[in-house]
Amino acid sequence: MICGQCGSRMLQGEFRMEQRSIDSGIYRAYPVAAWYENGEKICETPINRTLGFYCAECGAMVGIFTRTKPVGFAGRYKADLDDSIDRLPYKICPECGLKMDIDYPRCPECGLVFEAI
Repeated sequence: MICGQCGSRMLQGEFRMEQRSIDSGIYRAYPVAAWYENGEKICETPINRTLGFYCAECGAMVGIFTRTKPVGFAGRYKADLDDSIDRLPYKICPECGLKMDIDYPRCPECGLVFEAI
């Protein structure tokens, strides 16, 4: 693999994530590798060992994680969410003209009961 920083050939080995703590092990922590795009976490993996590359020239270190899980909406699933899609369709009462959600069994204004067809 060629280093993206300096263009030198990288050394291949094992990439390890280590958890270091100043306490005596009272609090149990686990390592998580996470990938962010524009400050938003996209995916993570609990794997702490994987294939890794190191550039002896510039000090760049790269780990390749193959078992990741998405955290949010990423790639083709990411879109500007429209809040209007979570609204129920509406109906209009034929007696008083009140606009209401379609699941109302009775008009809250005039009391008309909607019968199932």
